[in-house]
Amino acid sequence: MTKRAGRDWNERERSVFRSVGRSLGMALDRAAKDELLRTQNASLQAQTHSLEAFAQLSADLGAQEDRYALIRRAQEVALSLLPTGFAVYYEPETTPDGARLWRLKSQVGDMGNPELQRIVDAGLDFGRTLNLITPWRTGEPLYQNSYAQDTDGLTQAKGVGATACLPLLENGAPAGVFCIVQSDARTWTPADRSLLSSVTRSLALALDRARSVTELRRYSAELERSNAAMHGANEELEAFAYSVSHDLRAPVRHIAGFADLLRKALSSELDANPKATRALNIITDSTAHMNELIDAMLNLSRTARQELHVGPVDLNDLVRGVQTDLGPDLRGRSVQWRVSDLPAVQGDAALLRQVLSNLMGNAVKYTARRPEALIEIWAEAHPHQWTVHVRDNGVGFDSRYAHKLFGVFQRLHRPEDFGGTGVGLANVRRILARHGGSWAAQGALDQGATFSFSLPRAD
Repeated sequence: MTKRAGRDWNERERSVFRSVGRSLGMALDRAAKDELLRTQNASLQAQTHSLEAFAQLSADLGAQEDRYALIRRAQEVALSLLPTGFAVYYEPETTPDGARLWRLKSQVGDMGNPELQRIVDAGLDFGRTLNLITPWRTGEPLYQNSYAQDTDGLTQAKGVGATACLPLLENGAPAGVFCIVQSDARTWTPADRSLLSSVTRSLALALDRARSVTELRRYSAELERSNAAMHGANEELEAFAYSVSHDLRAPVRHIAGFADLLRKALSSELDANPKATRALNIITDSTAHMNELIDAMLNLSRTARQELHVGPVDLNDLVRGVQTDLGPDLRGRSVQWRVSDLPAVQGDAALLRQVLSNLMGNAVKYTARRPEALIEIWAEAHPHQWTVHVRDNGVGFDSRYAHKLFGVFQRLHRPEDFGGTGVGLANVRRILARHGGSWAAQGALDQGATFSFSLPRAD
């Protein structure tokens, strides 16, 4: 037997083999990179498609307010990003006999199984349908890569592959269950789960927004109706007050006129009849008071109708003007005014002058029995408003009845002790309300009173 000697490779042959090996390695590496690039491109295209779909979903959800139209649009978007299947949305419902069922509220896509469709349309048992009750109760999605028929007790579930059921939350509470069903079994990837979670979150936000918009629209409509009714009632009330005030003047004039005629006709006899004289004086005084009340009612009515001319108002100027007007009431009296520097506010100068005239006039009136009257006026600064106080050392009032002071014809002192109509503070309240301001009163019997009001700052 002859043994064949091995062949030695020369350097040139070895170099050729090394080149071929390197070329083959580079080709395999390039092929691997090409495959990776194709995979990355496919993933990028899928992500781009998802982003485009979500952008369109956001636009569609933002333009729609109908509940089930929003759900249907979300179902369409979810299906467009997944393989073949259908989407269903269920909500629990109680039947007239007290049974609870899952009712199909929205469906996109064909089940491809008429028998299954009939069963679903009739309603599914609330507690038995685990694919729905589980996410409803736990608040977490339930994914099945391959649908198990015993999950819901549906033996007719032909054509059902993978299933994903997610709870749809509204205001943090479950409102229904959003399901995607695939025709074939498949593994739900993290990307799939993230996609469906994003869809349901976007849908929940859209439903919350739609409900808020609907409630706001309903509230606005109710408020508009309420404002219209209130406006009509105010107009009728003001017209009534104006009409009554004018209609009352004629009989009051007649009473006053005939009282004067009686006084003139019986002038010689009245000296010997003090009772008749007193009766005529009461009639005359009462008619004068009635005229004051009529004027006050007309002034109150005009205040409600008068157009506001809002601008900066220097309260110092108003106080000085009111002090001048009150000059005749101060003759023969010792009254000390302590007026601090007051600010400028936003408001109607003429109406705010009425406010100060009422408050300062009351301070003068209710200090009439004091040998030394003291009236103080000052202001306090707040971030968005000024609060002005008018304090006196007069007779004061029982603080338990402070809430009555700003009502029409509400008085806490007897008319024979202090005159007035009982309308002034009601007018103050109406003026301040029209300015968006507030008012308050504090006092104690025989210890004076403080009246305060707040108005927007001018700066």
